[in-house]
Amino acid sequence: MEKYQRHGINPLLISIATGQDVDHVSSRPTIAMLPGKYPKLIYKHLKTVNGEFPETISRLTCAQCGKGGDYDLGTLVVPATVGEDEKKIEKIQALGYFRCKHCNTAGEWILSSRMRTMLAGKMVAAAVLNVKNKQSDEVIFGEALIDNDFAPRWGSDAESYFLQKLVEAPDNAYFWNRLGNTYYRGKRPELAAVAHEQALVKDMGQVESHFSLGQILFDCGEFEKAAEHLRQAVAFSHQYEHLPAYNLRELIVGALTILFAIYNKSDRKIDMLPKPGELEIAHFTKSEIAATAKFDFDIDPNRRETFYPLAEVYLGSRRIELPPEKRSLLVRNSKANWPVASKVNKQKPSKKNKSRKKK
Repeated sequence: MEKYQRHGINPLLISIATGQDVDHVSSRPTIAMLPGKYPKLIYKHLKTVNGEFPETISRLTCAQCGKGGDYDLGTLVVPATVGEDEKKIEKIQALGYFRCKHCNTAGEWILSSRMRTMLAGKMVAAAVLNVKNKQSDEVIFGEALIDNDFAPRWGSDAESYFLQKLVEAPDNAYFWNRLGNTYYRGKRPELAAVAHEQALVKDMGQVESHFSLGQILFDCGEFEKAAEHLRQAVAFSHQYEHLPAYNLRELIVGALTILFAIYNKSDRKIDMLPKPGELEIAHFTKSEIAATAKFDFDIDPNRRETFYPLAEVYLGSRRIELPPEKRSLLVRNSKANWPVASKVNKQKPSKKNKSRKKK
């Protein structure tokens, strides 16, 4: 049996994404059944994506079929309140996404005494680091909440929360995006791609999904595809309302940072900044497109703050939502040309124009 099947896919995900009745979807879906352009490609690069999340392999027994197996729990979230370790163990949240290798169900697991001892040890080790103002790679203290209310015990519980939302509102791009984030944190980037692609089918201006796909594809070494989505994240940011302006600027700075890396890795062959056509699709007017080339910035890839003025150009009117003391773009200092933009987005003159110049 291939590894992917052992990790499992929820048939309901495929049902909602494709519009099929869930009874017509295999109870044990495979990678070939996932809709979208990217899941199969990303699956080939699973070992190179999600590197920032820990691998926490643990032995669990499925309460449905009674069979055991080793599963990656991912990041563990432990209650920060003082109490007995045994009680804390019952409230540990595992952000990793996995399903039973044997029956493909999820969410009901039995912890062995050995497993409880191991988790207790991890909590103690994390607490010691916390006292020293250091962060454990595997354990964080606090509570992971969805919508400030729901605390999922397992990654599959978080998935169920959003799938139920999507059963009721399958065209809601924001729910698809949040489901994609759940899969990504659960170390299942191929499933995240399914959800983020669905988000973009419903709303091509879903900035967070463009960014997430761009980040995943960059980690897979697919620079052209990554840059396409990251540029669209930048281009659509001026009309994106699902994030506060400050957080939106941080996301766009993240996109620009990756785009800058792609620009250099490709020997400046892959455009860093949105092309005029991409800006037009993102509802920029001709005058607004022209205005993006009127600023001159010095970018230092080792200093994140140097990307702020550039990001604010694309934030458009959302920039004014930033507190004045937090803004980096000073419009009065605009110049005739924008070297970064002119180098990255400069269009080659047509043959007709070339001949005119010779005359």
